[in-house]
Amino acid sequence: MQISKVTLLLAACLVPFSLIPANPELLDNRYTLTLFSENPDLSTPIGCALDQKGRLLVIESHTHFRPDDYNGPKEDRILAFSDTDGDGKADNREIYFEGGTHTMSIASGNKEYFYVATRSEVFRLKDENGDGKADRKEILVTLKTPGKYPHNGLCGLALTSDRSRLYFGLGENLGEPYEIISQSGGKEITRLKGGGEGGNIYSYDLVTGLLVRIATGFWNPFGICLTPEGRMFCVDNDPDARPQNRLLNIIPGGDYGYQYRYGRSGTHPLQAWNGELPGTLPMICGTGEAACSVIPHGKKLWITSWAHGRIEEYTLRRKGSNYTATMKTIIRGGPDFRPVCFAHSKDGSIYFTDWVNASYQLHGKGRLWKLTPVDKTTPKPGLAGALQQEVNRKRIKKESLKGIDNDRFALATAFWQRAHSGDTRDLQWNALSENARVAMLTAIRWKDDHNNQLLSRALDDPSKNVRIAAVRIIADGKLQPFRDKLSSMLPTDDKETQFSMTIGAALKELDN
Repeated sequence: MQISKVTLLLAACLVPFSLIPANPELLDNRYTLTLFSENPDLSTPIGCALDQKGRLLVIESHTHFRPDDYNGPKEDRILAFSDTDGDGKADNREIYFEGGTHTMSIASGNKEYFYVATRSEVFRLKDENGDGKADRKEILVTLKTPGKYPHNGLCGLALTSDRSRLYFGLGENLGEPYEIISQSGGKEITRLKGGGEGGNIYSYDLVTGLLVRIATGFWNPFGICLTPEGRMFCVDNDPDARPQNRLLNIIPGGDYGYQYRYGRSGTHPLQAWNGELPGTLPMICGTGEAACSVIPHGKKLWITSWAHGRIEEYTLRRKGSNYTATMKTIIRGGPDFRPVCFAHSKDGSIYFTDWVNASYQLHGKGRLWKLTPVDKTTPKPGLAGALQQEVNRKRIKKESLKGIDNDRFALATAFWQRAHSGDTRDLQWNALSENARVAMLTAIRWKDDHNNQLLSRALDDPSKNVRIAAVRIIADGKLQPFRDKLSSMLPTDDKETQFSMTIGAALKELDN
């Protein structure tokens, strides 16, 4: 479909000036900012990605809080926009794919594949006859759950450059029970269960179809990205009473602290948002509200802040296994600027979608923007390496733990690697440090079966951190045999300490 520029100009002249959204302000002189396309040629755009021909594929939502009087298509669409005359603006639009409900994310693969996440499915599309439209759909992952809220299911795709792994997130799902099922070639490979533990990040092996949960403790991990070095970063939205949104350094085995089973607020004693509980990991820093997407930009990260109407740049600095970061605003807009998702072109241009309106309901508005680099030094998109610590699994010994004893990230990964390496050898409890004991107990929380003998030993440990780590397992699993023991441990003279509050909260869970 060719877009008539004369038609668009005439239509714009008929719109009252006060109803035309103001352009956002570009604060970075490395780029020029162009309005690439806008309604009526698209509405309520979410995810975007570039294909091999340079077309920008954009998810157009028609199912996210759909009003009763909405006249748009019944299902979501993926539109393909092209700039055929090279003026920096889209002049051709095609429908690449129609179908899907609560579509969230899209990522470009090789051989004309595109990977798509809806709330309840991850699938890939392929244009087999070369007509520019998808004509083959293959389901990779299915989410089965009573949960129906539009944007707290599957989301946030990150594909490795060698197309060996696909990473994606699962939101808090309002704490509903779920099964997440992976398949390959139409055959079921993995079935994982959960509910109440908060959001997760998963790794899907594109060769075997094997699905592995690699991190947990999120609210909604909307945006996930990979660096060439195999580092993973994520932006996570915040619970009701626990700002800010988080920029996170993701490692296998990472527990980032949030569990929906303890309420929406995020302030429960058995929840953590910045590594407050033993075994949980801290954020890099807070971000703007409703952070939706994150991409590497050279050695820095770019993030969309939907609620604050900003594109933010974060300069990272190493701090042990984690980072600190400082933020600079790249673009800022008014209440009618709501950036969602990025697509980084090979020439260094960056496209991003704009929901435009603060309403969660479908409203018929939408914009696409293009940042064009002014010079050749502007960062180009790099490769995306598989998560480093997931690929390089090692068998750990107590001696190897000594060098990482004060590193919560490294300890969490070490015990995750041990659990997934097939290593069944016992690590002697007395030979482990306090921090290693906490990490071991935190890794145990991922399992459905619990070692009551080990939990009893942990509850008698002289370290309060070790005891809290055990209490978390007991509360999560509602392990009633430990109720009397916890009751006897409850302090009477220091009710405001973390130790006292976590035990008190665990007892309330056992009594419910």
